[in-house]
Amino acid sequence: MEKKRLKVAAWTWLLVLMLAGPCYAAEDVNGEVFSLGEVIVSGEDQVVNLATTVNEVTAEDIKQRGAQTVAEALTLLPGLYVAMGGKDQSFVNIRGFDQSDVKLLIDGVPVYEQYFRTLDLSQIPTDFIAKITVTKGASSVLYGPNTLGGVINIITKKAGSKPSASATAAWGDYNTQEYSVSVGAPIDDFNFWLGYSYRDSDGYRLSDDFEPDAKFYGENNFLEDGGKRDDSAYIKRTFNTKVGWDPAKNTSLYLTFDYQNNVKGIPDRVWTFTDWEQYNINLVGQVQIAEWLRLKSRVFYVDHDDTIEDTDLAFTGTRHFFLKSAYDNYSVGGDVQSFMDFGKWSFLKVGLSFVRDNCEQTEVPLSGGGWVDAGEFESDTYSIGVEDEIRPLDWFAITVGASYDYYDPRKADDPRNPNDGDVPSSIDVFNPQMGVVVDVSENTQLHGSVGKKTRFPHLQELYSSVAGGNPDLDPQKTIAYEIGVTQVFSDNITGTLAYFYNDIEDLIERITIPGTRDRIYVNIGEARTQGVEATLGVDITDNFWAGFNYTYLSTKNKDTGNELEARPRHRANIDLRYRFPFGLTTAMQASYTQRQYYEDFDGNWKRGPDYFLLNARAEQILGSLYNVQGRVFIEVQNITDKFYHESEHLAPGRNFLAGLNFTY
Repeated sequence: MEKKRLKVAAWTWLLVLMLAGPCYAAEDVNGEVFSLGEVIVSGEDQVVNLATTVNEVTAEDIKQRGAQTVAEALTLLPGLYVAMGGKDQSFVNIRGFDQSDVKLLIDGVPVYEQYFRTLDLSQIPTDFIAKITVTKGASSVLYGPNTLGGVINIITKKAGSKPSASATAAWGDYNTQEYSVSVGAPIDDFNFWLGYSYRDSDGYRLSDDFEPDAKFYGENNFLEDGGKRDDSAYIKRTFNTKVGWDPAKNTSLYLTFDYQNNVKGIPDRVWTFTDWEQYNINLVGQVQIAEWLRLKSRVFYVDHDDTIEDTDLAFTGTRHFFLKSAYDNYSVGGDVQSFMDFGKWSFLKVGLSFVRDNCEQTEVPLSGGGWVDAGEFESDTYSIGVEDEIRPLDWFAITVGASYDYYDPRKADDPRNPNDGDVPSSIDVFNPQMGVVVDVSENTQLHGSVGKKTRFPHLQELYSSVAGGNPDLDPQKTIAYEIGVTQVFSDNITGTLAYFYNDIEDLIERITIPGTRDRIYVNIGEARTQGVEATLGVDITDNFWAGFNYTYLSTKNKDTGNELEARPRHRANIDLRYRFPFGLTTAMQASYTQRQYYEDFDGNWKRGPDYFLLNARAEQILGSLYNVQGRVFIEVQNITDKFYHESEHLAPGRNFLAGLNFTY
C-alpha cells in the first residue's frame, strides 16, 4: 500500500513539473493590508526586522496553499511546527518554543485564551487575512514581554482605493460547506470593510490505513473505528469589520471588530465545545506631529468565552472531570508608541503598554446539579521599551534596545485549592538586546542579533488545582542569538541561511509526578534549542516558481538529558506554483517531518512517527462579466492518504474541497 502511494505521489509530482508555470506576480486580492495593525511595519525595512528573521505569508500564499485556517497557513514556514494537542487544538511551535512562549496578535492586539495563554489556530479562518508576519528571535522590544519564540501578527484586510466585493462557496467531504462574502469601499476620507464567513462540516476522514490501537491516548481513540473521525464535526462563524478615517498621510483613525463563534467536537476526549466565542474591539490611530515625529496609540478589549461538555454520558471512558466546564475571560489594555526620525544617526522608538487578563471558571460537577464557582484569576502586565536604529554608513546599521517589564498577579480565587487566595509576588525584569546589519555587496546582506527575553507564568500555570498549577514558578528566560545571510544569486534566485541558539533558564514544563498519573508545572533548571533555517526561492522560468525551506532543530532538557517534547529534528517543505496562459493555476506543497519525542499519559518517553505529506490545488479563471471575475477551484489535502499522529492525536487522511469564487 505504501509503495503504491509513493508511486501515485511520484506521478503527481511529474505531472506538476511538466505543467508547472510561472513565478508570476501575485494577483490583486480583494482588500488591502491593514498596515495600521502592524507594530513594526515590515515594508519600512526597519533595522530591528533586518537583524533577525522575519517571514511573511501573503493572501496569495494562503490561497495557493489551500489554507483554510491560520494553523494551515503557517505549516510551510521555516522554523515553525504546527501540531494538534490538548483538546484537539492546533498550536504553533517556533524554534522549539511552545505557543505560550510566542506572542500572537490580530492587527496588533494580543489574543489568547487568558487562562491557558494559547489559542487554537484551527478556529481562526483565513478568509479576511491580508498577511501573517512571523518575527523570530530578538524581536522588537515594542512587542513587550512573552516573546521568547517570537511574534505572530495576523493582519486583516481593509478597503482598497476603489470599491470591491468578493463571494466564495465551497463543498467537501462529509457535508463540508464553506461560504464567505466581503465588501469594502472608500468614501472621501473615510472607508469601510465588512466580511462574514460560515463553515459547517460533519468532520474529517482518517486515513484508510488507520487501525484501532490502544497506544493512542484519549477516551474516544479506543472506540474509533476509522472512516469519519468520531466527534470531529464543527461550525465556524466569523465576522470582521473596520471603519477608518485617513485625512492625511500617516494620520488616521480606525475602529476594528473581529468576531468568531464556533462549535467543535473534541475527538480525543469525547468532549464538545458547545460554545467557543471570541471577539476583540480595537481603536487605533496615528498622527504625524512633525516631519520627524509620529505618534501611534491603541486601546482594545478582547473577550473569550468557551464551554466544554462531556458527551460520554454513559462514562464508558477512562477519565472524567466534569459534565460541563466554562471559562469567561477578558483582556483589556492599550499601548502608546512614538517614532522619532533624526536621520541616519537615530531613528528612536519608545513604547508603553498595559494588559489586564481576567478569567472566571465555572463547572457542573459529575454529580450533576447547577453551575458552581471554580475560581477567578487576574494579572496585570506593564512594559516600557526604548529602541534606536543608527545607520552611520550606507552599508552598516545597528539597533539597540531594552524593555522594563513588570508582572503583577492580582487575584487567585480557587475554592478547590488549599492555598486559595495566595497571590504570588510581583515580578520585574530588564531585557536588553542589539542587532547589526551589514550590506557586504548589492546582493549579499549579513545580520546578527542577541537579546534577553522573558516569559511570565500564565494563569493556569500559577493557579490551576486540576492541571498542576504552581504559584512558586519563576519567569522563563532566554538569551536568543542569531546570525544569518541573505543572498541574491541572480534576478531569479534568492536564498537565506540563519543559525539560531537559545540558552533557556527556568523553562516552564508540565511533568508527570513519579508513581502517579498527576502532572504539575515546574521550572526545569536549564534547556537549550539551536538550529539552522535555510530558504531558497527560484523563478525557474517566467511561468514556474519553486520555494524550498529546511529547518534543523536540536533541543535538550539539561536536567534530564532528553530532547524537548514534540520538537521535530528535521522539517523540509517545498512549494511549487504554475499559471497556464489560458487561466489555469496549479500549486503543490510537500512537507517532511522527522524525529520527535513525546511523553504518553503513563509517563513513557516515545518517538513519534516520521511522515511525508503532499497537498495540491488547481484554480481556473472562468472569465469576466460586468467587472465580476469568476474562478473555480479544487483542493486536496494529504494526497497519499498518509496515516500519522502528532504526539498522540490522530491526524486527518485525504480530504477534498471544491468551490467557486466571484470578485468585483
